[in-house]
Amino acid sequence: MAQKKPAPAQMESQQEEITFIVVKFKGGPESMQKGFDAVNNAINALGPVHTGSQRAVVHRAPAQIAAPPANGNVIDAEHEDVVEDGATDTAAQEPAVPSNGKPKKANAPKYAFMNELNLTPDNIPAWADYAADHNPQTVDDKFLVASAWLQTHGGCQTFGGGHLFTCFRAMDWKTQVDMTQPLRKLKSAKSWYENPQFGEWKLTGIGLTAAEKVGKE
Repeated sequence: MAQKKPAPAQMESQQEEITFIVVKFKGGPESMQKGFDAVNNAINALGPVHTGSQRAVVHRAPAQIAAPPANGNVIDAEHEDVVEDGATDTAAQEPAVPSNGKPKKANAPKYAFMNELNLTPDNIPAWADYAADHNPQTVDDKFLVASAWLQTHGGCQTFGGGHLFTCFRAMDWKTQVDMTQPLRKLKSAKSWYENPQFGEWKLTGIGLTAAEKVGKE
C-alpha cells in the first residue's frame, strides 16, 4: 500500500525558520539608541512569532555604546589610534627620513681647539713634555695623562671634553666623537674619575696615582 505524502500545510508546520537580522549603526549615543528602538518597533510590527520559527535580533545595550571622540570624528571601530596633532599614522610609527633616504643621526658633540688653554705655562712642565715623559700607549692611558696634566699643571680644577680634545690635537693623537665617554667608563669601572657637575670632570686620588704611574713602571 502506497504511503501518503503529508499535506502541504502539515509540511509547512514541520519546517523551522531562523532569521538573523544584523544592523550596523554609526553615530552618537542618542542617535544609535533611536536606531535600536526603530528596529525593535519594526520587528514587533511583523506580528507574533509563529510556532516553529525563531527570530534572532542583535541588540546592543545602551550602556555599551561608546561616546563619540572629543574631536567630533566618529570612528567606526572599537578603539581609536591616538596620533598627535599635525601627525599622520605613518609619521607616528616611523622615524623621519631625509630626502636622501638615510635615517638622520643624532648630532654628536663637536669640539674646537681651545686657543685660550695655555699648553706651555711658565716654570711648569709643558703639555708636550709631560706627555712625552709618560709616553702613554693605550687610549685609557692617554686620557689619564691628559687629565692629570690639566688638573695639576694646566690650571684646571675641572675639565671637559674640549680641554681633552685640545690636548689630543696638540699631540696629534686620535680624537673621539665623545671625548668624555672614556671618562665615564673609567669612572664606573675603576673609580678614577668623578663628575662634580654636568660637563665637568676631575681625577680622583686613585686616578691621579694611576696617571702618575703611566710610563713609569
